[in-house]
Amino acid sequence: MEHRIRVRPEDLYNEQTILAAQEGRLFIDLKTDTIDRETINNNVQAYVHRIDSLVTRRFSASIDALWDAIFRHNGLMAVIMPKPRARKCRDFDKYGVARIIGILREKGVYEQYSDRHFDALLEPDVEDSNFRKYLSMGLDDRQLVLAIKEIVVNANV
Repeated sequence: MEHRIRVRPEDLYNEQTILAAQEGRLFIDLKTDTIDRETINNNVQAYVHRIDSLVTRRFSASIDALWDAIFRHNGLMAVIMPKPRARKCRDFDKYGVARIIGILREKGVYEQYSDRHFDALLEPDVEDSNFRKYLSMGLDDRQLVLAIKEIVVNANV
């Protein structure tokens, strides 16, 4: 094969690309970077274990089961999954995880410390990360918030 050029999807329909396709010189490489659900679960577990010291006594024995229930919920897993165009957060969506942690803090799973305190434990290498403000944002989808509430209630039985 001769000269190859990487083409972005938005540039796919320019004159050179169409000409290459007509001449039989256009090759499509379907290589994609994907990450499986189990790897995402492990990465998120390692990330949230950084704040295990902030788990309330009531949930200290059930925090792993609580996160496992979150991972089993398809809607919440969609919040955690890395987004296709993400430049940061390629292992998982840290913004989504921060939102879930914020809701769990509100529901009494985590102690009521400041966002800065959580951020210092979650992102120890960064003085003031972008994820901190997402701890207080919550989720836009009411059904997902109710799902988290139900998971918290069931984990505390």
